[in-house]
Amino acid sequence: MKSKNVLCYAGYAVSLALIIIIALTDLPLQIDTALGIVFAAVFSISHTQLLHNKMMQDDSDYRINVLDERNILIKEKAGNITNMITLVLLGIITVVFIAFNYIVPAIMTGLLIAIHPILLIIISTMIEKKI
Repeated sequence: MKSKNVLCYAGYAVSLALIIIIALTDLPLQIDTALGIVFAAVFSISHTQLLHNKMMQDDSDYRINVLDERNILIKEKAGNITNMITLVLLGIITVVFIAFNYIVPAIMTGLLIAIHPILLIIISTMIEKKI
């Protein structure tokens, strides 16, 4: 658990460095925007993970709720349904891109749809070997 906390604190350090870079340098607006997005993502993930680790150690009710088999099954089912809806939406977006003659975005979303089953097989195999 301690090594996970070290990664969280490293995320805080990276976030601080990104804010300093944004504030003290004169980079183009697009790069500042991208760095701001990266800052938000790194800080959010680090903070949430640190709070989760702390609650897993300190709060027995939280630990029981997180590790409860029924809750795990509900999360997996919700994740599968969300995954299917996202794939359908990506398909619709691909068709809309083709209709508006946006070829590059259509190819990119089409590739995401095509890669998805391959990723599903790879991840499922990894999880089965882990269990």
